[in-house]
This record gives sequence, C-alpha cells and structure tokens, in this order.
Amino acid sequence: MPTKRFYLLFLLISSLSFSLRAQKSMEQKLDVLLSQGYYKLVYRKAKRLAQNPAYDQSNIPAKYRQLAAQELAKNPIWAKRHAQEGEWSSWSSPATSKPAAQVVKGSAQTQKLLDEAQKHLGVPYKEAGLDPTGFDCSGFTCYVFEQNGVSLPRRAAEQYTYCQKIDPEEAHAGDLVFFSNGTQINHVGILISEKGALKQMIHSSSSIGISIVEIETSAYWKPKVVGYGRIK
Repeated sequence: MPTKRFYLLFLLISSLSFSLRAQKSMEQKLDVLLSQGYYKLVYRKAKRLAQNPAYDQSNIPAKYRQLAAQELAKNPIWAKRHAQEGEWSSWSSPATSKPAAQVVKGSAQTQKLLDEAQKHLGVPYKEAGLDPTGFDCSGFTCYVFEQNGVSLPRRAAEQYTYCQKIDPEEAHAGDLVFFSNGTQINHVGILISEKGALKQMIHSSSSIGISIVEIETSAYWKPKVVGYGRIK
C-alpha cells in the first residue's frame, strides 16, 4: 500500500512539473511573438489559454492578453469593435482608456485624479515602488493622490483605516477599493467607474503593473473585496 501511494504521489508531482514546464515554454513563445509584433496572434492565443483549465491558477493568459491589447487598441477601430463585444473594458490602454465611458462625470478634482492615474497605465509593478519607475499597489494610490494634494498612509491596510467607509452602492470613480488575502487587507485600487455601473478599478497588479480590471466579473478579485473607502 505505501508503495502504491508513493507511486501516485510520484505521478502527481511529475504531472505538475510537466504542466509548469509547458506553461514556461508557452510564456517564452508568447514573449517572442509579442517582441515580433504579432499582437493579434498573441491576443487570440492568450484568450484561448484563459479557457484552458490548466491555466486557471496562472497569470499568463491575463498578462499576455493585456500586453497585446495595449498595442492593438492603438487602432481605434479595433478598440471600438472589442468594446462593443464587451471585451475591452478590462483591457484598456493609455491610448484608449481616457474617454468618459468609464469615468464618472464628477468634480474637476476627481477627473484630475483619474487622468493622473490612467497616465501611468503600463508602468511595471515594483515592490515598495512609489514613483513612475514602478509602483506597488499602495505606492500607486499614494502617488496619485499626492499629485492631487492629498497625503495617504503608506500601506493598504492603513489607507483602509484612514478613509471613510462607504456602501458599495455609493462607491464611484475616485473612491478606493480594498481587498484581503483572507487574513489581512493586502491590496488597494482606485475605482474608475460611475456609481451604479459595473465596478472597474485601476491598480498596480503584481503580474502586469498598472492596469484596469472589471472587479465584478473577475473570479479572482470579486471574492477578495473587503470594502470601499472615500478620501475627503
């Protein structure tokens, strides 16, 4: 019996090792295609990978779909077509993310805040990063608000304590959204969606840097939401 269990364990480890090697190989292929300008091909491949159960715990599909989309969206026809298909809201780029379709028609101060945030789309993630060479999540919110004359505490959990808590139904662009890893608040983003609309945020993702994601359709982010806060 122990021999059989050992054999099954060996098969499981071998299978996981093979899967990881295959994913690494795919990542290298996508890197090459991206560097050669095959953006549509990368976008299609990444979209198919997202439907593959083997990639459920991998950031590869999301990473390469967004990188390709950022280039493809420089063509306004492509961006418009994919927005109509409902795909583009989560894959915005600096060239296409500023139109007010995603942005609350609020005060000039809120608009200035959102413009500052979206100006940094594509900036890479950097642990403890606090400036446009690289941001972590709370470093990004600190920087954006500081450019608008507001000083925030440095860490996401401290920002959650600092801000005024608001109901999800009242949250709108310019408010902060907080996430938990199950034991503590460990992530923060800035809402860019109108009150009552599907909630979207701009944030510093540890895998792809400053990017936009639709929270309520994300199987990863939606369950992790802790609450929303407003800075007065």
